[in-house]
Amino acid sequence: MTVVNYGSEPWVLRKTDEDLLDVFQRNCLRIFLDTRLTDYISNNSMYEKCGSIPLSRAIMKERPRWLGQVLRMKDDRLPKIVLFSQPSRAKQKAGLPLFGWEDFIKKDLKEI
Repeated sequence: MTVVNYGSEPWVLRKTDEDLLDVFQRNCLRIFLDTRLTDYISNNSMYEKCGSIPLSRAIMKERPRWLGQVLRMKDDRLPKIVLFSQPSRAKQKAGLPLFGWEDFIKKDLKEI
């Protein structure tokens, strides 16, 4: 799962994206455990047997660490420029406002 998790800290994931990542991880764990879909194994017991946590939760735990690294970077580094820049003359579509990276990091900090 480290290959999937690599570089995932700045990702902004919707709930459906998180669910898809977790389903992918559970399918991989079923292959590792050599079980079928018809065998009833709860998700929690599968995570315990493999010593793992849901992939979406792992990404959520890594975001504050990545933010700390970006905050310590010099101001001319690209990740810091991109993270704190404001789009110019951007028009927002009608409807609910989209969540930005800052909104997700605040939500993650509340959950942790």
